[in-house]
Amino acid sequence: MSDKCQADFGVFKESLHTFAPKTASMKRFLFLSMLVFIGLMVWVSVHEKEDNMSLPQKLERAMRLTRMKEYHNEDYDYTVRYPSFFEQTDSSLMEKGTCRFSFWQDSTEIVQTVFVEQNKDSLTLEQAMGKYASNLHATHQKKGDDYFILAGHILTDNGQITNRRYYAKFVKHRKLWFVQTLAYPEDCEHAVQRLIQEINNWKVW
Repeated sequence: MSDKCQADFGVFKESLHTFAPKTASMKRFLFLSMLVFIGLMVWVSVHEKEDNMSLPQKLERAMRLTRMKEYHNEDYDYTVRYPSFFEQTDSSLMEKGTCRFSFWQDSTEIVQTVFVEQNKDSLTLEQAMGKYASNLHATHQKKGDDYFILAGHILTDNGQITNRRYYAKFVKHRKLWFVQTLAYPEDCEHAVQRLIQEINNWKVW
């Protein structure tokens, strides 16, 4: 090989060594840029999907992911669990033994309530279930060892069916009824399933 060819070959080899790191850096840069782009597209897609979700769908997702808080009533020594994004009504505004937690957005309202009342007539579970089922026009009834559950539509004062439903559990203890109720719009039936399960599992003692 001539001296000129050897010199040109040496320059070419040096150029390769110089270019190689730049090429590697460029590849890393392009790879990272692609990851950022993909991440951005995923984020935009998720948020666009959430924006297109109806309120009941958003509520269903929130109910599924939320942390449940606990409230303990010192007057009657019961505990109830409620979603962390529900607002608790000031206890000073409530009757003794009563608590209330609610969610309100636009025209959608969900209310979870617990209250205690006297069993003045000393009704048995069967008698009380029949009485309250009639008064509340219940379309669903279930009886346990020390409780019964009623559910149905909430009616107007004139007896008209509304688009709101209720789910209630009555627990009998001596001469007291411990009652937990849930009132919600009909289109939020799926969204409140976690709360309904909480009511089903609720034990006073």
